[in-house]
Amino acid sequence: LEIQGGIYHLETGRVEFLGHAPTQAEVLASDFTLPPSVKGLPVRTTTDGPMPSVEALQILKDGNKRFVTGETLAGNVTNGMRKALVKEGQAPLAAIVGCADSRAPLETVFDAMPGDIFVLRNAGNTCTHAEGSVVGSLEFCIGALGTKMVMVLGHTACGAIKGATATHLQLKAGNKPKVTKALDALLQGLSVVASKAADELGPNATEEQIVNHTIKLNVFHSIEFLLQYSPLIREKVAAGEVEIQGGVYDLESGEVEFLGRCPTQDTLLKSGAALPPSLA
Repeated sequence: LEIQGGIYHLETGRVEFLGHAPTQAEVLASDFTLPPSVKGLPVRTTTDGPMPSVEALQILKDGNKRFVTGETLAGNVTNGMRKALVKEGQAPLAAIVGCADSRAPLETVFDAMPGDIFVLRNAGNTCTHAEGSVVGSLEFCIGALGTKMVMVLGHTACGAIKGATATHLQLKAGNKPKVTKALDALLQGLSVVASKAADELGPNATEEQIVNHTIKLNVFHSIEFLLQYSPLIREKVAAGEVEIQGGVYDLESGEVEFLGRCPTQDTLLKSGAALPPSLA
């Protein structure tokens, strides 16, 4: 096969033959196969077996990079894929505790296929008032499903964290907000994290600075809760069978900042607590 270029001149009727593309040799040596819009990703089932956490984390990073650059591959789910997920069963490469914010859809952010990510979402990506369901669901994922990678993912401009920071500032001013609905209790629970963030930043910190710092601290706060109150998660992390890390998704850029392990992980692995406070 020969492929060359040319330009047709409307006035003279002549064709200028340009020959081969200057980059032909380079392109022929590349490993490109299909156009990005035609490519797709497979689905994971139990036939694939558990994925090591290092590999799973890299897949999450690669998927987020594709999402940011607009070169996503997920989608094009066939009937055969759906049947395979039912027949063979799920084998998620990661479990992610994220925020319920509609602007932070986890599967989309990581360019993932159905069956790739075991998703848990609530306002503020927290365990404060959903501890039993969050902890129990993660225990099911790392136990029955064999998932090796767990991530807690916060995001910028988080409404729950903004509310929790406002609650903290009200409490600091001596104005204790009334708890009249579940959201009020949630914000009061998260305000503890905002208080810690404010203390770390010092008295001159602005409300915006406190919010931004709280977003990161809250990620680790949730990880600390999981390590402290789940013997199964703690045991598997201590044995090197499961990795648990944090991240923050930037709503504007689409990029995920991967924060790594919780700074207090080694201490928490020695924790003797058993059940979440509400279940004890």
